[in-house]
Amino acid sequence: MNDRKYIILVPIFLLLIGAIIFVCGKGVTRGQQNNNEKKKLSYTYPIFYKGFYLNSGSGGSMVKLKRHIERAKQAGLNTVVIDVQTPGMKSAVTPKEHVEYCLKMGFHPIARVVVFPEGLKEYPAPKELLENRLAVAEAACAAGFREIQFDYIRFNDHGVIGRVSLSQKYDYISGFLSTARARLSKYGVKIAADIFGRIPLNTDDNIGQKMEVFDRVVDVICPMAYPSHYTWSKKMMSDPYYTVHITSKRAKERASKSEIVPWIQAFRMKVKRSGLTYEKYIEAQIQAVHDAGVRGYLLWNASQDYDVPLAVCEDFYKRYKTIAHEASTVNKEK
Repeated sequence: MNDRKYIILVPIFLLLIGAIIFVCGKGVTRGQQNNNEKKKLSYTYPIFYKGFYLNSGSGGSMVKLKRHIERAKQAGLNTVVIDVQTPGMKSAVTPKEHVEYCLKMGFHPIARVVVFPEGLKEYPAPKELLENRLAVAEAACAAGFREIQFDYIRFNDHGVIGRVSLSQKYDYISGFLSTARARLSKYGVKIAADIFGRIPLNTDDNIGQKMEVFDRVVDVICPMAYPSHYTWSKKMMSDPYYTVHITSKRAKERASKSEIVPWIQAFRMKVKRSGLTYEKYIEAQIQAVHDAGVRGYLLWNASQDYDVPLAVCEDFYKRYKTIAHEASTVNKEK
């Protein structure tokens, strides 16, 4: 009789244990979700991005990173974009302690992920390639980056293997970004995408980039507003203020959801066309971004030569503070 009771009680006991494990497991999952939400809510993104670009070598070396960040902080910057791949497209995610250092210094860390280095030439792209890009982005999130910026998210300028319509290109690019957003959502990060500077100025483009398409799937759109690259317009190549201002303004007008943070030119290519000094050329672009009312800017210099650009920023914001202080004083007197 006792044996029968034992046989009946054992499965009941096991069921109870299973129920407890299930409930606890659900509790952990919900706890993780709550932690992710808290992490997202507790992080403060810059009101106005003042950023610059570093390659994976600079991001991977604490000595180089400290030198760049300390100088950029002195210049008044608050954002850094770091490659998380090598030039050969191998994963090179910045170590977590390096990202934590950036955060400690008051810098918003953005991981730059190059999707199609020369623009997509083969449609559709190999699944292994897409998985690689998503895995790199996820590893960057795990390292502490608070924003993932996808670059070269476009088709090749000179064509693609096979016949692909514009609508197919738009769908393919937005599909990848939507997949990335869903996969990275648990980290509570922002998703950004770089676009050619001409995209805010045209309606449709053969590379498959369109303002309204990106606006539906990303948080931040970054037009590459380098005046040297507007080769179809003498005016735009020679007037850095006009080029950055109109690109930024048009981008903002066409985006109902996404923030606009343009890349600006912090390198000397074709600067002489403007008749300005290199310093005044950079200053004109910074002023244009502020006047356009967008979310900020990012300085691009592939060789990491920021001596002049950062000196310009430092001087600009010193004068900016002086002007703001003087205006505040006048208002108080009134």
